[in-house]
Amino acid sequence: MSVVLLKNLFQFKRPVAPRAKSARSAKSPHPPSQSPIPAIDNVVIPPLHSEKHPEGSWIETTSSADLEAQASIIHSTSSAAESPKCKKEPQSKEPSQVTLWFRKACLAVRTFRPTPRMISDAIIGLSDGMTVPFALTAGLSSLGNTRIVVLGGLAELIAGMISMGVGGALGAKAESEGYKASVADTTRLVTNSSAEASALVHDVLHPFDFDLAQRDAVTAKLMQSTERMVDYLMRFHHQEKQPDPSRPMACGITIGLGYALGGLIPLIPYFCVGNHEVLRALWISVGTMVVTLFLFGYGKTVLLAEKNQDKSTWKAIKGGLEMVAIGGGSAAVAVGLVHGINSNVPE
Repeated sequence: MSVVLLKNLFQFKRPVAPRAKSARSAKSPHPPSQSPIPAIDNVVIPPLHSEKHPEGSWIETTSSADLEAQASIIHSTSSAAESPKCKKEPQSKEPSQVTLWFRKACLAVRTFRPTPRMISDAIIGLSDGMTVPFALTAGLSSLGNTRIVVLGGLAELIAGMISMGVGGALGAKAESEGYKASVADTTRLVTNSSAEASALVHDVLHPFDFDLAQRDAVTAKLMQSTERMVDYLMRFHHQEKQPDPSRPMACGITIGLGYALGGLIPLIPYFCVGNHEVLRALWISVGTMVVTLFLFGYGKTVLLAEKNQDKSTWKAIKGGLEMVAIGGGSAAVAVGLVHGINSNVPE
């Protein structure tokens, strides 16, 4: 029994020396059980079981089994974070034909740059559209009925737009056909008469002070290829460039739309007045067209002067006044003729 008593007497927990506090525990006044629990990838790790020593230190009483369980939780969490579940992404659908067409149209609009020929066609359409319909509406105004002016103006506007567009397209088509005929004639000349083709090359090079040996060398080099010789003669002798295949369509559309836009301006005041207020609409139309014709002539002169490096304010003003004179003169003649015919013809 004394042995048992001595065993119970000496069986107690040995005090553990206090451990040095880490930098993390030194910053926090709370014990580990009360400190905030860190979260790893939205998973909270359970706190370690601890027991306070009378001297103020802490004794971890977690068993090795608990540590292994916690380690397995951390390992599974980190592996799940590193390799997330593979989700099947929805396959992207191919764009429809309408979407592709719309994208191409937007790209064409962003990259569109008007050519000098297109600007020339637009000027032709606008100048005719602002002159002819204005003169017609002014002449019909002498009849004293707004409805007649509007219907007659719209009829002339539609007919003029179609005729001007078709005429421009046919003119551009004839230009393309003329170029093809020139190419055929030049090819026939190079094939059948090389001496005459060589003489044309000498004529082109003579103004540039090439001596005879140099001209002969250039001619011999060009004669090695019929296609090269034809291209040289078309560029430098005939001075013709190959027209764009889409030129007839573009020319017709540009001239037609320019005519419609220019002819619609003098008609707008007649839509805004009553049936018997034709004189009021006429004066509004005259004032609008005087300003429009002047601005158009001024802008056209400035635009062409930028290309010719001849910028003059007076010249631009003169161009605007010329457009006003042409449009106003046409309108005055139309008004006089219609008024005279209407007054002399019995009802």
